[in-house]
Amino acid sequence: MSGLGDLLALPELGVGVVYWPGWESLLEWVDVVEVEPQAFWLPADSDGGPHRLDERAFERLGRIARPKLVHGVGYPVGGTAPDQRHLEPFVESVGRLAPAWVSEHLSFNRLHDTDLGFLLPPVQSEEGVMLAAANIARLKERLPVPFAFETGVSYLRPTPGELTDGAYFAAVARAADCGILLDMHNLWANERNGRQAVADVLAALPLERIVEVHLAGGAEYAGYWLDAHSGLVPAEVMDLARQMIPRLPNLKAVVYEVMPESVADQGLSVERLGEQLLQLRDLWDSRGSAAARPLPSPARWEERLGAALLGRERPLEDPGVGVLRKLIGSVRAGNVAGTLPLTTRLLLMTLGGPAVEDLLADFWATAPPEPMAADEARCFAAHLAQADLPVRHLREVVGFELAAQRAILTGLPQRLTFPVDPRPLIGALREGRLPGEAAPGTIEITVTPPGV
Repeated sequence: MSGLGDLLALPELGVGVVYWPGWESLLEWVDVVEVEPQAFWLPADSDGGPHRLDERAFERLGRIARPKLVHGVGYPVGGTAPDQRHLEPFVESVGRLAPAWVSEHLSFNRLHDTDLGFLLPPVQSEEGVMLAAANIARLKERLPVPFAFETGVSYLRPTPGELTDGAYFAAVARAADCGILLDMHNLWANERNGRQAVADVLAALPLERIVEVHLAGGAEYAGYWLDAHSGLVPAEVMDLARQMIPRLPNLKAVVYEVMPESVADQGLSVERLGEQLLQLRDLWDSRGSAAARPLPSPARWEERLGAALLGRERPLEDPGVGVLRKLIGSVRAGNVAGTLPLTTRLLLMTLGGPAVEDLLADFWATAPPEPMAADEARCFAAHLAQADLPVRHLREVVGFELAAQRAILTGLPQRLTFPVDPRPLIGALREGRLPGEAAPGTIEITVTPPGV
């Protein structure tokens, strides 16, 4: 589905927010909730099979008394090697949540069978357009509802000879006969970072295909403006939306994207977020060339950019590559620290911050990113096992945290045998203290899932 006729027939859903657990009190301000389904999946099995839906999470989602939209964040449609482990659970998520339409990013995130840890810009050539259109066509065959792609953010400078951002988005939408999710903050960030002006992008788009608008905040980083979904929508983005939304004849939803951690960091109350959503409701109510060498093929573009980010060849001569590498490292470090918090604390307290940064950098250089935090942590634990580190009781702490993760993922108790009692070690680390020497002796413990 998702030809133009299907897009015109979609219901008008109104103002929405991307849903995160714990935000139930915010839902009274919105008409629709947008779900990023991958956030509610369990990791794939070690045999390479598909990811699995977290049944308890989807049961909670099903109880939300609002229409839902599904916005994918792991099966982008702009590249040559989409992660097939995402396809079946993505389709299953759509079936479970029954959205009016589905969206995904016009990006790529894999090099062959290696996850790159970030949504990256595809090559904007005619061949790239045809590749994206073919990917979208295959995905549409599996979906019971219309499809729209999100206009992406790019921290790379325009490549001589490429299609402009607006021309590329328009060509993909027409070739794929699909909808557009217009991310106003992405376009504004692109302009600030040296890409095409927002006004020129919008002038190139088929406005009747824009069914959804995203609004979000961002942050400065290394001289770039990032699409960080951080805090409130900048005034400049709101002004652009006020100018643009009245020109959209087929707009069906306006959705606010904000990350929970930025809400906490900036001390934003539910009431302040509600005021932001009221501003979005006002917007909703208003809806009514230089010679250059040939662009690389999509496969070669992904090869060059992916290899540069993985450190396998000399980086591209674009400062945005350095920003992307730092962002990928930051995401990976967050996945490790979030999944192995006690291990991370032990390393920092014993080795110090610079040494841990070097340890992580060595891990990044030897192991590609994993799309799921639990898998990233497991690989980092294997890396630690190969390193000769002067960290007392590191093996016991890592083993305990990996067992805790297995208990959460499987829902089953985990029995382990340790050469020392790990409980005083874990207790000290939880209190922010460096554990002392533990008495030797064979100790068997059981790690149980939460709630069991």
